[in-house]
Amino acid sequence: MTAVFLFPILTAGQTRHSPIKNALVEDPQRAVSTDTPPDYKALNSPMPPMRVVYPKKAVYTDRSFNNKANLFVVMFNPTCEHCEELTAHVRKDIKRFDKSQIVLMAAPGMGAYLEYFENNTKIGNTPQIHVGLDSSEFINKTFNYSGLPQVNIYNADRKLIRVFNGIETIDSLKPFIQ
Repeated sequence: MTAVFLFPILTAGQTRHSPIKNALVEDPQRAVSTDTPPDYKALNSPMPPMRVVYPKKAVYTDRSFNNKANLFVVMFNPTCEHCEELTAHVRKDIKRFDKSQIVLMAAPGMGAYLEYFENNTKIGNTPQIHVGLDSSEFINKTFNYSGLPQVNIYNADRKLIRVFNGIETIDSLKPFIQ
């Protein structure tokens, strides 16, 4: 059995016989935020901060994609065949992505497979597609665990407007491409 003892916090000038004051309310430097973080998985929620790193090549943040068009964030596994198929379809129709940008984001532990994926899908010189590893907990905040790849589409104001899970073709994405 574990015993838990609660002791009041005394502030400067108080003795153990002084009335206890609520330090969290009266001392703003010690205040605890009661704001609930946004549910980044809900439609119309803001896009969480993003930082995507491709080792030795580039670092992208949410500020890198200020293109005033829809942004496609694809959470994928570089060894996933469905992910490769979707990427091949997107690359084939890349001319449709005149304004829209695409971020292919893998989990941090997938770095060893990025070059394989890039070579296999031939996306290395496609300026609309940015590949890298999540380094901002974006996947943890937005992934629904319903299938790969997961495509989150954010509008120009970076609000979530659509989520696709396990998608293999580009047909479903066409209405959102700008």
